[in-house]
Amino acid sequence: MNRRVLLGIVGWLVLAVAATTAGIATLDMLEDGITGKNVRPLDDEAIHRALSRPGATPTTPAPTLSVTPAGGVAKNLAAGGGTVTARCTGGKVTVVAVIPAQGFHSSGFRHDPAASVSLTLESDEEEYAVTVTCDNGTPELRSAKDDGHRRGRRGRG
Repeated sequence: MNRRVLLGIVGWLVLAVAATTAGIATLDMLEDGITGKNVRPLDDEAIHRALSRPGATPTTPAPTLSVTPAGGVAKNLAAGGGTVTARCTGGKVTVVAVIPAQGFHSSGFRHDPAASVSLTLESDEEEYAVTVTCDNGTPELRSAKDDGHRRGRRGRG
C-alpha cells in the first residue's frame, strides 16, 4: 500500500475518534446541565417513603358552606386523609365528591342520598372511617382513625 493512502486512512480514523469523543463529551455536559448529576429515578419504596413523610400531604382547606342551585346546603368537610364535599337536602345527605389527600384513596360509598353515608380514606399506613350525616340541614362529618391499619405492610402500587 502506498504511504499516502495509509496516512489518509489513519487521518480519517483519528478524526472519527475525535468527533465521537467530542460528541459524547457534549452530550454529557448537556445532560448534567439539564438534569444535574444527582438526579436518579425513584423506585416504589422511595416514592412510598416520600409520600408518608409528615408534611407530604397538603393541608386540608377550611370548611366552606354554600347553598346549591338544586336546594339544600353543600359543605366541604376536612377529614383525616382528605376532603369530603356533601350536600343536605330534605334531611338526607349526598356525598358530592371525595378528594383524597396525596397517597390516600377512597372506597366504600355511594352517591345516593341517605340518612348517613360512610366511606373509608386509606393509604398504605393509615385508614380513616368517615361518616357524613345532616344536622339541622347542614352536612356534618365524623372521622375516626384506625390505628392498627396495615402496619408495616406495603405492596399497593
